Amino acid sequence: MTKFFPFLLIISLMMGCAGYNFEKVEIGLKTGKPEDAYNYLKKNTPKKPDIPHQFELGLTAHYANLFPESSKAFEQAEMIAEDRFTKSISKEALSLVTTDKLRPYAGTRYERLLSHYYSALNYIYRGNLEGALVECRRATNLIQYFKGEDNEYNYFGTGFLAHFCGMVFEAAEEWNDAFISYRQAEEYYKNAAEITGVPMPKDVGHSLVRVSRKLNFTEEYERYRKQYGEPPPLSENYGELILFYESGYVPRKREETLTFPILKTDKFGEDEDKDSITFARTLRKREGMVVEKIKLEYLLHVAMPAMRSNRPHFAGIQVSVGEDITQGVLIEDIETMAIETLKSEHTVILIRTLARALGKYLIFRKARKENEVLGAVVNLAGVLTESADTRSWQTLPNQIFMVRMPLPAGSHKINLSFLNANGNVRKSESLQDVKISSNQITFLNYRTYD
Repeated sequence: MTKFFPFLLIISLMMGCAGYNFEKVEIGLKTGKPEDAYNYLKKNTPKKPDIPHQFELGLTAHYANLFPESSKAFEQAEMIAEDRFTKSISKEALSLVTTDKLRPYAGTRYERLLSHYYSALNYIYRGNLEGALVECRRATNLIQYFKGEDNEYNYFGTGFLAHFCGMVFEAAEEWNDAFISYRQAEEYYKNAAEITGVPMPKDVGHSLVRVSRKLNFTEEYERYRKQYGEPPPLSENYGELILFYESGYVPRKREETLTFPILKTDKFGEDEDKDSITFARTLRKREGMVVEKIKLEYLLHVAMPAMRSNRPHFAGIQVSVGEDITQGVLIEDIETMAIETLKSEHTVILIRTLARALGKYLIFRKARKENEVLGAVVNLAGVLTESADTRSWQTLPNQIFMVRMPLPAGSHKINLSFLNANGNVRKSESLQDVKISSNQITFLNYRTYD
């Protein structure tokens, strides 16, 4: 019994770990009380800060207008993520006999990039454009790191971030940086468009024309003008409104159970040439296979993360100010990035999960040989510790749309019309006293949860 005690002890440790109830976070956001969601998360902060919780804390604080607290949470998340790229050997090893939930979670690449978007907005709302520039430069460096790390990088989230940073640099009249960011946005959107389904917005091309003209880059200006057309000039005493509309929720990871039969003819555990990883690759092809009971040695159950589409009711936005009407453009499809990211990781996760489950199976088999009751207890322990890693940034929106429209300097009522998939208006809201300054950009973001 003492040989199996460490394995059984893990059960009690895992069952004692309780997280926060995400439904309570949702209620606070949907009822227009993001500060309640933030305070709930604060009260349920884990003893050791973890990335998903910091992301949720950062975004709920952002919507509650607690901008310093939001930036602090995102900064903490990024520090943990950077540190976790140096893997913890002990936790990696432990995960092979327990659960993927004990593996260090560094966040997905697109999650890390989106945290810089919200951090930059935090600084903008505090009137600190210099701070927003720093966030954009950090995001740009992070993209370059991802590109250098992976020859098959998928560019998820990079087009939107480069586009956003181009606008921030433009607002600060950092024209060279703006030009570079818009040029990167052109490249990144095109690289990811086939998978994400988000084409490069026309605004990127128009911005390249406008900024290259501003910089007197004659050759680039002529090339971009022929390619994208001349953007309409900004009238005298006009400024711009750039509104980011964030709709719905990104799909949450769920747990699904898969079954794999181990046959009596399999030599796993007896043949030294067949280790867990090798046999896991063989077993992977047997998912859901029906086997006669007489041939079945053991039915292996494993838990895997899964994600299903969760499109919101609102699939677009139309903004009107007086007689001027502008349609929002989809610039970031987070749902598609989330589903495709998990899909790309499926085989690696499955092999690792099967290898872990096979390790538990061998422990069970040895325990059963010693004692039938002990075998049953160890088998139960294996079942209880088998759970999928469903960690993710759950408060993220499903999609982000952008409206960029010129407006005369002054204070305006901004009318928002939310559209369904057919383009029909299903709900309307308005923002009062939005101030537009001459030759300046005013940034806003607005979120719905339906």
